[in-house]
Amino acid sequence: MTENNGDRHRTRRRAVRSVGPPAEETASAGVTSVPVERARSAAVTAVADNRTDAVDAAADSVTGVSTADGAAASAGSQPVDLDKAPADAQNDEKPKKRSRRLTTLAAAAALVLALLIAAALSTVVQAHSLDARDARRAEYVQTARQAVLNLTTIRADSAKEDIDRILSLASGQFKNEFDGRVDPFMNIVQQAKVVSNGEIVEAAIESDEEDSAKILVAAKQTLTNAGQEGPQTRFYRFRVTVSDGDSGLTVSKVEFVA
Repeated sequence: MTENNGDRHRTRRRAVRSVGPPAEETASAGVTSVPVERARSAAVTAVADNRTDAVDAAADSVTGVSTADGAAASAGSQPVDLDKAPADAQNDEKPKKRSRRLTTLAAAAALVLALLIAAALSTVVQAHSLDARDARRAEYVQTARQAVLNLTTIRADSAKEDIDRILSLASGQFKNEFDGRVDPFMNIVQQAKVVSNGEIVEAAIESDEEDSAKILVAAKQTLTNAGQEGPQTRFYRFRVTVSDGDSGLTVSKVEFVA
């Protein structure tokens, strides 16, 4: 009992622990805390480095894109760029089309001008031809009128001159009719004291060719002679053939037309 009481009265030793983890853990923690901090620092550094690399990569990417865009823009400013080539080709094609259009218009204008000139020349030539034909016809008619006037106008006191005037325009068959008859005809006129005056009523071309024409002439003759009292009026119609020969226009044939 005494031992037990002595044991009871023994001072119990209380384990005294300092605040915090055990010393071994503290020591252990103190040993491992440095690597952990280093690991954390390394992780932070790695993350920072990774972020820095990412930022740099992004910057490089942006720079590359900007550089590529700048190069593309620079290349686009060159006239030989493929994107610009169709526009340039179209721009080059426009003057060519305009030139071809102007050439076509010039050719058309030249053709129209040539046609107008040809038409004008044709008109001038035709007008000249018509004028020449009208002038020739007028000369034919005038020759026939003069021949008939000479034939219907004769006087006893100027018979020789009147007959010569008739013969001055005669040729061919008409002239041959006077061969050997001039003197007998002149004697009859003088003996009968014939006085006749002719007048042309109307004359027109019946037909004409390049070197001859047939003219219809209507004439009136006022005649007096020694065997009749008072003047007589007679009307005649002649077909006169006028020929254009070396000696000019002459009357080659005279016919009476009923």
